[in-house]
Amino acid sequence: MDSSIQKQTVNIIKAIDALPEQALIATIFALNRTAEWLKGHLSKEISAQKRVKLKLIRDRISVRRANRRNPQAQLACRFKSVFVKDLSGVRQTPIGVSAGGKMYPHAFIATLKKGGKPGVYRRTTKKRTPVKLVTISIFDEALKNFESLIGNEAAKVFEKRFLYEIRKMDRRK
Repeated sequence: MDSSIQKQTVNIIKAIDALPEQALIATIFALNRTAEWLKGHLSKEISAQKRVKLKLIRDRISVRRANRRNPQAQLACRFKSVFVKDLSGVRQTPIGVSAGGKMYPHAFIATLKKGGKPGVYRRTTKKRTPVKLVTISIFDEALKNFESLIGNEAAKVFEKRFLYEIRKMDRRK
């Protein structure tokens, strides 16, 4: 396995030396595809762990694509919180609200008169009016999953995509 990685590395170095402009383009394509792959895998893992709809997670991750001026692909994650009303299987119970396989005691489903936003609320005091939306945080798990994905898989995926792009450009000649 070590010799195959060394051979591939030597092939990459030869390809870069032979075709510097094409190597830059291949690197950009490989970076963009690797970033898209990371976005998909990260969102699937978080969705499965937190029992949140995949679309909610996917919408909170954006990819800034690499280009010739800026050959870096970036993932921008907005993981503040997810509203409980957006989870699957939201229903009112005598104890509280059940959503996404978890129980939120003392919460209730309502549509407020002001603003008319339906959601899952919880009272902040003993009085009737001060209520706040119930949310769950997904930031900690996202960070752990992201670090493990980058450490293990991303380098392999990038190398595979880069070699593919180089071979594709060689065929075009």
